[in-house]
Amino acid sequence: MNRRVFIAGLAATPLVAQAQTAPAGAAPLVYYAGQAGRLTSDRDRLGGNPFASALCEVLPELPLTIETFGARMALANSLHSRGWQNIQMPRKLPDPKWKLGAEGQSRCALVLINADYSKSDAYSLPGAKFDARRVPEALRAAGFETTVALDAGIDGARAAMAAFARASATADVSLIYVGGHGLQRKRTVYWMMGDYPERDSKWLPTHAISLDEIATAGAARQANLVLYASCRDDPFQGK
Repeated sequence: MNRRVFIAGLAATPLVAQAQTAPAGAAPLVYYAGQAGRLTSDRDRLGGNPFASALCEVLPELPLTIETFGARMALANSLHSRGWQNIQMPRKLPDPKWKLGAEGQSRCALVLINADYSKSDAYSLPGAKFDARRVPEALRAAGFETTVALDAGIDGARAAMAAFARASATADVSLIYVGGHGLQRKRTVYWMMGDYPERDSKWLPTHAISLDEIATAGAARQANLVLYASCRDDPFQGK
């Protein structure tokens, strides 16, 4: 975000992974496009978020160990952003050699993207709208049964999350991709709705969804991945 309106903007930080442990089949493995306090880019040379470009590049390479998946995502994210975005990913993995995309593995995905912010004090995101087309296509091609919630509003997004929680409970692997405007306030990361009223933190409970809540929608047996492409700065400055 810039200091006037919310953006999925730009920022560079060192490639440093912070600890975030997730037991298989229980807590999620969360991958952030950028570091805490930093911005991300809405559009790279391919037309969307560099993190989305990385995912679309890496998915055709499956099967990959979860360790290699993270390494490939980190490299591709950095390259597509020209060093501007550096991924934060889980430092500890339940089983680094566990394979994502293994034969016979049932996989499902939920793509949550807000691109239209015309009802907000933010500008709309053409890159996110582009990602709402290409990310689901890449996931389906990689064998993920995929649901998309684009500009669904807070009630629609939560309904999609609830349905995904039920569906993912019978799958081996779940993946949730989150794109649009976002922020990190203290230690909580939020995904912002398209009707966020103004630059004030008082609207977070009613016009944003925490990433912690989103992550609970993944209930697969073997692994639950959450890929967060949005910004992690705090534009409210004490508000």
